[in-house]
Amino acid sequence: MKINKIIAFSLLTAAALLLTACPQPPVSDYQAFMQADPQRVVMILNGSSENFSGLDPVTGAIYNNLQLVGHSGTNSAVPSDIIASDGKLSVLLSGQNSVEGYNITTLDYLDEGRHYFKNGYNPMAFIPVPGKNWAFIGGLETDEIQIVNLDDAGTDYSFVKSFSEVILPEGSNQETKASPTLTNAVGDNHKRGSTGGTVLSEGAFSYLYVTNVRYDSSILLTEGGELADYPPSSGSKVSSGGYFREATLSIFSFNSGALSTGASDAAIAFQLVKELSLEDILSAKWPDRTYYPGDGLNPQSAFILGGRLNIICTGTNGGAAKTFTSGEYIPAGYSAGDVKPGTDPDDGVILVFDISSPDEPVCITHLEIGGSPVGFREGIDKDRKIVYLAGVGGVQSYRYGQASDDYAVLHSSSSMLLTAEAPDTDYYSGLCYDESDGVIYISFYSGDELKSVNVTGSAEAPVYSVGSSWQTGDGPGMLAIINRD
Repeated sequence: MKINKIIAFSLLTAAALLLTACPQPPVSDYQAFMQADPQRVVMILNGSSENFSGLDPVTGAIYNNLQLVGHSGTNSAVPSDIIASDGKLSVLLSGQNSVEGYNITTLDYLDEGRHYFKNGYNPMAFIPVPGKNWAFIGGLETDEIQIVNLDDAGTDYSFVKSFSEVILPEGSNQETKASPTLTNAVGDNHKRGSTGGTVLSEGAFSYLYVTNVRYDSSILLTEGGELADYPPSSGSKVSSGGYFREATLSIFSFNSGALSTGASDAAIAFQLVKELSLEDILSAKWPDRTYYPGDGLNPQSAFILGGRLNIICTGTNGGAAKTFTSGEYIPAGYSAGDVKPGTDPDDGVILVFDISSPDEPVCITHLEIGGSPVGFREGIDKDRKIVYLAGVGGVQSYRYGQASDDYAVLHSSSSMLLTAEAPDTDYYSGLCYDESDGVIYISFYSGDELKSVNVTGSAEAPVYSVGSSWQTGDGPGMLAIINRD
């Protein structure tokens, strides 16, 4: 009995020593992330699983489910954008119509970092003010813009409309237009769908440029000013094949020098100056790009690069083109078998404006890049002056500069930098360029994957090679490179 007791005691002692000597492995990705303590991280905002993933670019380790988002409400969060500023990660929640804050080191939710817009606002993207922890944010569904102090998100400022309504003739149908005005470029009151934009900080007053996609799935066609019927005189109204009206650009002025905690609406002086029709500008300068109802440019992002305003027009958002068939209404100028306007997915365009006079942009060139491109704040190689774009079908790029001759398409829809296996459906939803390592990181939404492309070579002859890939959370989207130290 003594021997058995001694043996049993020895085994217990050995087990205790083993437990003491060997640390327990982490039980979650968050614990592993905190133990590894990476100082620079590629943060991935997963749209479907509504959480963060993080990649350590030094070790290549990826950590999923680091923190859930959507603490400020019970509805689906639908996270749409992420931005790092002053020790905080700010997350834009389209579904909950709010901004949430997270500690950049611990990823803890900051309850005091919440900002609410209004029900149905549907915010899509941060438009940061350079050098300030402030951002403008547009409401896709309300056609409004609001400025938010990311350091003091609880303070509310006025909502400003992205256009001024016009008075339509009494008894007119819903497609009737009035004469355009300075702040209503197209003469109608249909929704603007304010999405992305960019800020020009110049002098006492700065300027905000907001892109309006003008998404409206109820576009009805007219014949001689009357709503088109098919069959004729049937009373069945005919809608267009596409979903985008004429795209517009709203121009606002504001006092960037007044942006400090406690600033008043009056001091910021945020106001609408002008609205421009991008379709009118494009078709006037290059008549081959004429507007057809439903066949809008769909501008989703804009940047100021080399002193020029660059507007990335996504077009149809991907998918497969639709054609007219016999037995259905076919507009004048089209025949059975022709592609329906607004359904061709290969129609991406870059518009470039001289903004020497900030409230009078002058279009100096455009690039027919094709595809369905979207631009990203952190997707710009400033040394080589290359903008990388992502969307349905793959990754594209173009070169920018100060003169119109500096602009050139590098990777069009027919020569993608990274081509999707299923071009009609595969969606690349986020992109950032890490200038310290020369790596492009791309969110592959359809495959729950983060991809990478290595960039070497000169500005004149960049060389690209496909790098590593990692599995992420469900539906990876926007990316941000953060420093946690």
